Amino acid sequence: MENTKIIFTGTENSESQELQLYFNSNNEIFIKVYDWETPEQAEFITLNKATAVKLCKVLKREISKIQ
Repeated sequence: MENTKIIFTGTENSESQELQLYFNSNNEIFIKVYDWETPEQAEFITLNKATAVKLCKVLKREISKIQ
């Protein structure tokens, strides 16, 4: 798999925060919430493929509710 890092930045209400996505060597999606103001407090989670697909479906459903 290619070495890819995808970064989503926060809105004007959370400009110092970003969501980083990686594919790791264990065939998992690694998601890290990073805050440039407190980098030592970064939080992360790893998801297997089935859980990542479920997350995607739930996000799509919730996004469709935004007006």
